Amino acid sequence: MFFNDQDIQFDIVDSNTTRKVLAHSDQLMYVKVMFAKAQTEEILLHKHVHEQVTYVIKQTVKEGDSIHFPSDTLHGCIPLEDGGILLDAFTPARADFL
Repeated sequence: MFFNDQDIQFDIVDSNTTRKVLAHSDQLMYVKVMFAKAQTEEILLHKHVHEQVTYVIKQTVKEGDSIHFPSDTLHGCIPLEDGGILLDAFTPARADFL
């Protein structure tokens, strides 16, 4: 039921993205995603069957903004500055992240 932040490892997603899977169950999860500034303006789009809600912690969009991606919606992100941080919630939980 409790997940100690200091015991959770970061996963390297790509050259400018790392993530940390926070609290989770089989049906729901929180993922903290951290970005460095993108080296290209190309958006690497992706989609998944999971519904996703994203809370903008730190990014040019606006801190405190939220985004909802319904299942199978094509989406992506171009980090415009170093230090961007998002908090993603997925349902069901993404087994490919665990």
